[in-house]
Amino acid sequence: MIELVVIRHGQSLADIEGRHEGRADFPLTDLGREQAEKLSEWLKERYTFDMIVSSPLKRAKETAEIIGHKMNQPVVFNEDLMECNNGVLAGLLREEVKRNYPEPEGGRKYFQAVEKGESLIDLRSRAEYFLANLLHSIKDREDKTTICIVSHGGLTTMLYRSFLNLPIDTNIWLASGDTGVHLWRIKDDKKIIVFSNMQEHLQVND
Repeated sequence: MIELVVIRHGQSLADIEGRHEGRADFPLTDLGREQAEKLSEWLKERYTFDMIVSSPLKRAKETAEIIGHKMNQPVVFNEDLMECNNGVLAGLLREEVKRNYPEPEGGRKYFQAVEKGESLIDLRSRAEYFLANLLHSIKDREDKTTICIVSHGGLTTMLYRSFLNLPIDTNIWLASGDTGVHLWRIKDDKKIIVFSNMQEHLQVND
């Protein structure tokens, strides 16, 4: 059996400043680090990871390193787990984007990219490649394998679509809150969504 524990990073500085993040490399806030600490405690009580792999962007990197420290495991960084390249929008306030880079009427199509960025098709392609490569690398293991993946909301949605072989033009999105956890399994050739966007660790009081 293969288990994929897919995690969105904790709260970042861009989240509270109302900025378009994407490839803008903002760190976690103090609250974000606290969220990651609580998550790491929750994970340690429930899982043993064979690998922790993360986006190298600061908000995901910090989250993954807090988990890795708690689990006494190294973190492997993979650029395929980075958030969507939002080009000229990266780091801008949402009001600036509305004023200077308004979406075309009807919104951008799935195949259209913002200036200097990537389209949703490009993002799906990265997710497909990452997931296929990961599953191929562990396909011959006979024992249960549990992988922790730390990434971003948009990329996690694309991993979800890839995992379930959803159509390229599907409008299904996956909610992912701060340090939200998704658990997916592959068992006897069956793909199972065990839970999504679990945040019960944030209810724990210090």
